Amino acid sequence: GVEVQTDYVPLLNSLAVYGWQLTCVLPTPIVKTNREGDLSTKQIVFLQRPSLPQKAKKKESKVNNL
Repeated sequence: GVEVQTDYVPLLNSLAVYGWQLTCVLPTPIVKTNREGDLSTKQIVFLQRPSLPQKAKKKESKVNNL
């Protein structure tokens, strides 16, 4: 009878404009209780950003032209 609530939407929306994507969420054994008696847990969030090969090619061409 435990309901788990998570809301990563604001975090993901703020980072998505920079190309970051959620890859994994790891729960931790850290549990805290607030004044109302609600439990909260800490989680480790892994994000990644795809490489941008076009920018790398532009840098290489500038270096070669010098």
